[in-house]
Amino acid sequence: MERVSRDLPESPARRVGRIARVGARYGFGFVFRSRLLPGRRREEPGRVGTRLRFSLEELGPTFAELGRFLSIRRDLIPSDVAAELGRTRVAAKPVRFAEVRAYVERELGNTLERLFVEFDEVPVRVGPFTQSHRAGLPGGRPALVVVDRTGVRRDLLAMRPVADLTRRRLGDRLPLDPSSMVAEFTTHVTQRRDMFYSAQISRRLRELEDFRLIVPDVYRDYSTGRCVTLEAPADSALLEEEHYLEVSETLVRLALTEGVLLADPAKARFVLDSPAGGLWLADPTEAFGLDPERLRGVAEILAAVRRGDVDGVVRALPLAGSFVPHDDSDLRRELREVLGVLGGPLWREHSLEEVRDRGLEAIRSGGARLHVEVAQMADFLVEAERLGGEGQTRIVTAAEAAEVLISRYRNPAYVAARLARRVAQPDALADYPRQVHALLDELKDGEVEVRFRHAGLDELISKVDILANRLVFALLIAALIIGSSMMAIFLKGGSRLLGVSVFGLLGFVFAAILGLLLLIGIIRSGRL
Repeated sequence: MERVSRDLPESPARRVGRIARVGARYGFGFVFRSRLLPGRRREEPGRVGTRLRFSLEELGPTFAELGRFLSIRRDLIPSDVAAELGRTRVAAKPVRFAEVRAYVERELGNTLERLFVEFDEVPVRVGPFTQSHRAGLPGGRPALVVVDRTGVRRDLLAMRPVADLTRRRLGDRLPLDPSSMVAEFTTHVTQRRDMFYSAQISRRLRELEDFRLIVPDVYRDYSTGRCVTLEAPADSALLEEEHYLEVSETLVRLALTEGVLLADPAKARFVLDSPAGGLWLADPTEAFGLDPERLRGVAEILAAVRRGDVDGVVRALPLAGSFVPHDDSDLRRELREVLGVLGGPLWREHSLEEVRDRGLEAIRSGGARLHVEVAQMADFLVEAERLGGEGQTRIVTAAEAAEVLISRYRNPAYVAARLARRVAQPDALADYPRQVHALLDELKDGEVEVRFRHAGLDELISKVDILANRLVFALLIAALIIGSSMMAIFLKGGSRLLGVSVFGLLGFVFAAILGLLLLIGIIRSGRL
């Protein structure tokens, strides 16, 4: 019975308990005190990034990907912690073939033998969220079957209560909100595992005229939202080093001109068609596409960077969905320093990784915050550059692609077409007179009500209330001490102890006890 239960998958509740035990082992037990691990003592901070990386790696591939997802937010977390999380790596174990068989048969509604002429048991690529198998369709058509891995949803469910607990315990001391980060990561993972979306991206890439890689078509009759079957070359081989250089340049251009990113640009996704010599993006799943308006904001940022216009960069950041503080003087100073370092005659010598690190550090120091899609684009450019090999910089390729992107969004034909689309929205324009009329009626009747909401006002009122109660309590204690002292000194009659009045002595002792309780409460709050 024990052996059978050991092979059963963990429930989300048991997974939460394992997260707590692993976190306590690496010095994060104070987060779970009195809840999951009572009596655990808070340990010294030490190297937070390293200990966090070790704990995420021990928890498995999904948590390792969470660490890598957090590492792209260098605009929010310190660079040393982000660099450590960026090194998080866990080799995902292949899902057993029996589970893959049952999964594919359940998704496609037929047995594996009737669906495919052949189906390799050993996967071609094993990722944290998907894995792919070579297969053969009737008629001798080679194919690649990509399926979602099991157990990911359980890990995502287990992350939420831990993130909520961390936010309640350490929310004011963390550079980011754990609950919102887990929610963003859940959306990120869900989109990576959506095979319908991957099929749309694949179709979009096939329609590009100047895309250098061959993108496979999708066999719709053999695909669902969690399992996709792609065409594959009949005879494929591994790429050489010069091929990866071409792939790297192609991916950089694709990201900056079309806003299409691969979440996991592993080398196993690219193969060489041996007879024809064409480069295949054999596995285009787990791809993303930036919102067109957000991509337009990126183009405005790049145009301002090309001019060396710091004010233009600050104005363009909100167009890309980023947050800019009201007082942006620090941000302007940091950006001016970065543009001064990365510009000049030696700008070609810098790598995309250096540009990303310096740029995001300036944004973090200036109090700004990027949109998650823009942060993912910056990280993908670095990953695409690394795909080309050590020492190979794609900064010139990125600059050329940026020129194409800028010219596209600055083209008068595009500007006129965009304006025409905005004007051709009759519902929105027709609603404006009604809204103005309603506002004028409210002004005439004196019913206009303006409400202000401050995000931290309730917490401030609570703290002020606690401070006022303590102050009043301290004044009462002081009055009790003074009154009891006067009674002890000036009261001549009644019972006396040690030469002073018993009533005065009792009042003095009572005041001392109350004062001690007040002092203990202040010390326990940590605000002495």
